[in-house]
Amino acid sequence: ASASAGNIQILYTLGEVNVQERSAGNIQVSEGFINPQILALRVSPKVFLEGPYSSPETAGLMNDDLRTILPTTSPYADALTCNASVFTTTGENAIVDWVLVELRDAADRSIVIESRSALLQRDGDVVDVDGTSGVSFTSSAASYYVLVNHRNHLAILSANPIAISGSTLVDLSANPSAVFGTTNAVTNIGGAYAMYSGDFDANGQIQQSDTAGVILLLGSSGYSAADMDMNGQIQITDINNIITPNLGSGEQF
Repeated sequence: ASASAGNIQILYTLGEVNVQERSAGNIQVSEGFINPQILALRVSPKVFLEGPYSSPETAGLMNDDLRTILPTTSPYADALTCNASVFTTTGENAIVDWVLVELRDAADRSIVIESRSALLQRDGDVVDVDGTSGVSFTSSAASYYVLVNHRNHLAILSANPIAISGSTLVDLSANPSAVFGTTNAVTNIGGAYAMYSGDFDANGQIQQSDTAGVILLLGSSGYSAADMDMNGQIQITDINNIITPNLGSGEQF
């Protein structure tokens, strides 16, 4: 068919009026166009980090003090990259930091099916590297445990497998029962449940060794795992206000 507007004419074809296949031995020829369709899973977790949420500049939003020094390459193993322009967004959708999202086997939560670096917004939304979309996975639609990890916070896992198909919201911030280990896994800050900060060495436990590691870096600044409140500075308050109260906490899965 065709359509015209002024001196512009568009000719187009929808579908195929006739498709034929011919075979000879192990050779097959198909006449027409075959358009494969890839259906990607989009997972949209919601989490808060205790560090940037402990003394918020705006109620209900994490601080984004690191946004101007965030690396465009993820600190996690897949080393995904994003465009630096993603970090220019301000307000509730401003990027706080990188996180890692995992889909885990519904029958055995220790088995990681797929993992992907993602970005965390001030309002708790975890988004893909474009800064806006849900986190994209290539796994088939099914039920999975969903895990969110951060470089100096204790990772959290959904309490149960979640049916994921198309685009799925996974809120791990509003109710501790949504998280494996409930109140042992997250801390209550003004009615929102946040991931515990203080795991400097990222071993899944907050211990005196984390304190010792941060002490060696006191007075320095920048993008560092020793910066527990994520304000860009490594200070005694990172120890006194965050690590010390959280000593003994550990991942619950």
